[in-house]
Amino acid sequence: MRTPDDRWAELSAAALAGELSRAEAAEFDELRRADPAREREYAEMQDLVRRLRQGDLTWTAPRESGGLADRISASIAREDAETAPSSRDGGPVASRRRRTWWTPALAAACLVVGLVVGVGGANIFDRPVPSGPPGTLGAVEQITVSDDTAGVDVDAQLVAHTWGTEAYLEASGLDVGARYELVFVGADGTEFPAGEVLGTDVQIVCRMNAAVLRGDTVRMELRDTGDLVVAHAELPAV
Repeated sequence: MRTPDDRWAELSAAALAGELSRAEAAEFDELRRADPAREREYAEMQDLVRRLRQGDLTWTAPRESGGLADRISASIAREDAETAPSSRDGGPVASRRRRTWWTPALAAACLVVGLVVGVGGANIFDRPVPSGPPGTLGAVEQITVSDDTAGVDVDAQLVAHTWGTEAYLEASGLDVGARYELVFVGADGTEFPAGEVLGTDVQIVCRMNAAVLRGDTVRMELRDTGDLVVAHAELPAV
């Protein structure tokens, strides 16, 4: 079931990417006028995007591991070459536990900025990056993912950032056309959405971001629209 927060997240991410239509811009302006808290949050996200574009914040690339980074980089390059129109259909589904209402928009904003940085400069996977135990900023963390649905195969790696936690996700066997949401869960049950993917008949390789520090999350779940967990990983303590 979609909620007003889902629509707010969609419009915020589209506004940060400069992709609002005239009707959407009017709708977004009305939402901001009606809720001063949302207006403040959007201003903070605008500042984050501005700082990333100006180089005030550093984009730290993870270390290549097992060929996953190369496949992600190649996937991004293919998307850029195809210049396919973006889609903003759908949003995070309602969760079983409480979640912070602004995190879907922030996660989406970080993803958009990350793609811009990757296209504008050298291949980010060519840069030297650190290594270390879970929670080390910029280091790739290998995690064990358990597949909870027959026929589904999911693998993932994590990267801790100062702004949140990034997941490198590989998935196959998902229902074609179905929506799946990646969620990080805190020790107190708070949920932090990291975005959604659509099931396809080919392997999915993507990067997803959540506005939660690595040390504040203990579990990662991939769910379908019915809130059924199709794969999960218990995360080591940091």
